[in-house]
Amino acid sequence: MGPTCSSLVSVLRKDPPACACRIEVSVKTPFLQITGLMLGLLISSCLAVAQTHKQKPDPCKDTSHMTQGEMNDCALKDLHETELKLERLLKQLRIASNSPEQTAWEAYRDAQLAALYPPGDVSSYGSVYPLCLAILKKALTEGRIRDLKALTTSGEGDVCYGYRASSNKRN
Repeated sequence: MGPTCSSLVSVLRKDPPACACRIEVSVKTPFLQITGLMLGLLISSCLAVAQTHKQKPDPCKDTSHMTQGEMNDCALKDLHETELKLERLLKQLRIASNSPEQTAWEAYRDAQLAALYPPGDVSSYGSVYPLCLAILKKALTEGRIRDLKALTTSGEGDVCYGYRASSNKRN
């Protein structure tokens, strides 16, 4: 049988420190490996537990197994969320939804959509029509949001600074 810990310790006291380094490393290495492994397992288990407590994944993110109707519904949901963002921004900027500038933008949006999908017999566009219309309307709405935000932010020295809502006073 090999030497025991107590016999190694007594050997260390008699031998030069070079021998002690070898034994110390061989004793510490498994300890560090086990400690690292335990720490890694603890962290990964915490992450796994945290992920299980997250909200359910959005079913609209993976369209690979959806019907056309489900994809249409998801596109309408995305459009609705974007329209709510626009409404919040308009309120923040104190622009009424029936103001001349907002009414003009809505007329522009509707004209753009009509140019791409002329009104009439929409059944000829097929079952994908609601999806395409919602995607285009969302893109136009996102453009309106971007344009309004650009009017409210400016670099220093910009003499063409846009709309200044009283709620957006700078310090």
